[in-house]
Amino acid sequence: MKKVLILFLTFFFTNLTFAADEKSGRFFEDQPDVTDDYQIHFNYLLAADSEDREMDINGKMEKILLEVNEVMLKATAENKKSDGVARKYKFDYRADGKLDITFIRMDMKHKELPNSANDAIVPFLYKAKNQKNIKKIYYNFADFSAPNRDGGEAGVGYGSSYLKSGGNSAYERKLFVTLHELLHTQGMGYDCVPGIKSGNGHYSSDKPGYMLGSGRKIGSVYAHATEGCPQMMDSVYLTPTRNDPYNPYEHGCLLKLGKYNHPKLLKKLDKIKKKANKKIKGNLRFSTSCKSRDWERSGKSGYYIYGVEDNIAAR
Repeated sequence: MKKVLILFLTFFFTNLTFAADEKSGRFFEDQPDVTDDYQIHFNYLLAADSEDREMDINGKMEKILLEVNEVMLKATAENKKSDGVARKYKFDYRADGKLDITFIRMDMKHKELPNSANDAIVPFLYKAKNQKNIKKIYYNFADFSAPNRDGGEAGVGYGSSYLKSGGNSAYERKLFVTLHELLHTQGMGYDCVPGIKSGNGHYSSDKPGYMLGSGRKIGSVYAHATEGCPQMMDSVYLTPTRNDPYNPYEHGCLLKLGKYNHPKLLKKLDKIKKKANKKIKGNLRFSTSCKSRDWERSGKSGYYIYGVEDNIAAR
């Protein structure tokens, strides 16, 4: 009887919280797209017991995101190895011209989140919220602290800024964390990019600001002269989009490198293929990790992702 009462009270107060989330100007689903182009969709995401600071409807989140693209325009235009064209991200907008931001409250309390919060966030978005369009990146302003204290975490397909982690309370930190993590959604940095540490996705030595984490410069991850190696300048998620752009999902999730044949990429891909029927650890990769990796199926052997039935590594 006591257990039944506890379950009832939990259900009651959870639904009471969800009802309180209903507010003017708020959207609980991804709104109809105005384009079928590649784009980045944003969520204001809370744990079941998180305080709602209304960042999706009070303009605070939109202000940061619009500045993200202002920084991108300047940084890309000033990159010395680029084509000199100012570029920004393709954001998801509603028909009324406003940024399309979805409000999401998870079914887990903050203390129940795993050490890497995205390990719970991504399956929830994919399975419960139907955020699975492979022509979109889903990026969260997660209004809680990460259990592992990271300021942000991202890979191909999905990413998060943890607004209450560390020094992220300051406006500038929210800006820089988001700028930096969005680079990782583009697959950056690939092993073959000059200066990038293999399997790590970051520069092997300290280069302040070169991945937009602590400054407003973007280095070789954006443009370089290394043959057979992706440069972010060519991403499908940037506009103006260059001819023959790359799609990070094709590389990081489907393991299809296409025209990119740099030896470092091919060597790592070969290692993944050779372990097709064995356990493939998350750090065995040539770019940032695929966040739609299905770890329930990949836990013991193989390389599985959501939405694809077969073992990718065995293809």
